[in-house]
Amino acid sequence: MTDENAPFPRVLILCIAVTGGVMAAVTAQLAYARLGLDLGAAWRDMMGARTGQMRSAFAWWAIALTAFAAGLVIAWIVRLMASAQSSLAAVRWIGGAVLVVALALVGHEAGAPTGLAPGAGVALGLISLTVAGLLSLLGAYFATRR
Repeated sequence: MTDENAPFPRVLILCIAVTGGVMAAVTAQLAYARLGLDLGAAWRDMMGARTGQMRSAFAWWAIALTAFAAGLVIAWIVRLMASAQSSLAAVRWIGGAVLVVALALVGHEAGAPTGLAPGAGVALGLISLTVAGLLSLLGAYFATRR
């Protein structure tokens, strides 16, 4: 039997925040790529103009900041919602449905070609997901400190 009045474990809050932070970073990466700020511009313009490298650096920093802020905010919200478990059940269901619809819309945009070699695209994706996961964990840690 579980106690319904027990607070969420800290590890569960951290896992939720890291997952949400990585999703927010992927969403930001797709949105910035649509604006012309993609992560692979530094590799494509290695010998070319410096503007591509600056745009790529800005995209990296913006995605890192997005992951950190999302991890912090999501951990804070989960911590607040855990204290009022029974009164916010409908809000959680509506929020979950909105999240699924938003991720479906973002996933539809993810199929666009990047212009990089497949290996470079995979490496870039894995590196950005790792950075996003670590920074969202750091943001969640600051939100759940006691």
